[in-house]
Amino acid sequence: MKVGVIGLGVMGSRIAENLYRAQILTGVYNRSKAKADGFHSRHPDVKVYSSPAELAAGVDYIITVLSDDAAVSSVVEALLPHIKGKVLIEMSTISPTTSVSLAAKVSEAGGAMFDAPIMGTSVDVEQKRITVLVGGPRERYPEIERILSATAGRVVYVGPNGSGLYMKLAGNMIFAVFINGLAEAINFAQRAGLSPEQVMDLFLNISGTRSPSSSLKVPKMLSSDYNVQFALKHMRKDTEIMIREAQKLRVPLPLTSLASSLYRMAEGLGLGDLDLSAVIELYRRTSQG
Repeated sequence: MKVGVIGLGVMGSRIAENLYRAQILTGVYNRSKAKADGFHSRHPDVKVYSSPAELAAGVDYIITVLSDDAAVSSVVEALLPHIKGKVLIEMSTISPTTSVSLAAKVSEAGGAMFDAPIMGTSVDVEQKRITVLVGGPRERYPEIERILSATAGRVVYVGPNGSGLYMKLAGNMIFAVFINGLAEAINFAQRAGLSPEQVMDLFLNISGTRSPSSSLKVPKMLSSDYNVQFALKHMRKDTEIMIREAQKLRVPLPLTSLASSLYRMAEGLGLGDLDLSAVIELYRRTSQG
């Protein structure tokens, strides 16, 4: 079993590390070669490929962890001449419509493609606590379950191509709105004179909204620690995908639309590359007095 990873960003690099520890990673590719070279310096037995096409020719299973629809589409087009007999595990959060279209092209070229988006943060990847939501051909699913289990706490087969992404978007929809609500409430509590310790106790122990997300993000908001677990710009991108897909389904998303506009405003303040918990700075900076 030869597995290659394309995309060594915040999530992809950690997934690659887990696959390496499971002794199934054989090669990597990243658009900026410095990240790939850095990975190779830690793991000299992992080959650094010069292009997605070269990687596809050298492995059996290809994992992509990329930023957006355009990046995924570009890489898949480059893979198509070499995809026959191969399996593509696409772990980016992109439009289900785009993913289904790309999966059809991969199938026509003799390969198989799964959408396998991630529920969880970079910390969850490191600790192998993520859930991977899989959409694709059921008969090929057992082949990839072992690979994904090397980096996930749970792997869920959802249904045909696109299904994993629809489930991911529904899950992230709640998260996108919740983080804004958390930021708004924390800013309100602090402006009213509650201490950081009282706010922490409220959201981690007293409130009915306490959750793993609260445990992760409340301390970051209170300490202004915006080291990236999930970048704000990526949540803005995800909410825009949700809105476009909802329009096709003729489903209203008033809260998601509001959250999306708030993330755009925060990005306009230069917060896009920070953790999405930095959205609280939008509330702090627009508070009067």
